[in-house]
Amino acid sequence: MNKYKGWIFGLIALVILFSISQFNQNSLLSKSDQVFNIERDDIFGINIHQLSDSISLSFNGDNWSIDGHDSLTVKDNTINSFFEKILGLKRTTLISKNSSKWDKFMVGDSTGIHLIFLDYNKNSLGKIIVGRSNADWASSNIRIGDAVEVYQSNENISWQLNTSPTHWGEVPEPVSTDSLDIDLK
Repeated sequence: MNKYKGWIFGLIALVILFSISQFNQNSLLSKSDQVFNIERDDIFGINIHQLSDSISLSFNGDNWSIDGHDSLTVKDNTINSFFEKILGLKRTTLISKNSSKWDKFMVGDSTGIHLIFLDYNKNSLGKIIVGRSNADWASSNIRIGDAVEVYQSNENISWQLNTSPTHWGEVPEPVSTDSLDIDLK
């Protein structure tokens, strides 16, 4: 019986260590995983900027336009894909609660890509700062609003936050004279 006491104490110690480990892992998971609690119909402006590069898109109730680029029309598939990915974005694992590590995770004010959604009155509906995840190419690091915490996202969205006007827009097809169909009779 004495030789089993050592095994029993060892087994109890392993169960306790496993329970502590599980508790610590669960504390790293976010409680509410949706990043934005916004309806697409409430968004009338999008601002994306990183350092000196920026782009702003505006919605007039009917169409999206790229501010400062009247010669381009916003590509429907690009804006629809953007909203599908971004509004469906979820945070997964808490990476850090330390603001001094923001630059390491590329979510600092000068290292991250800022995304701001605006309402009809140009008030902020939501903001995130996005950085590349060096550990996992399939996700992004994100900081939500003015919070200190850095999370990993369920998808890599950094490629969607492009500040190039030609990513968002295209030169519209010129109206051909054939389409006017003038009858001179």
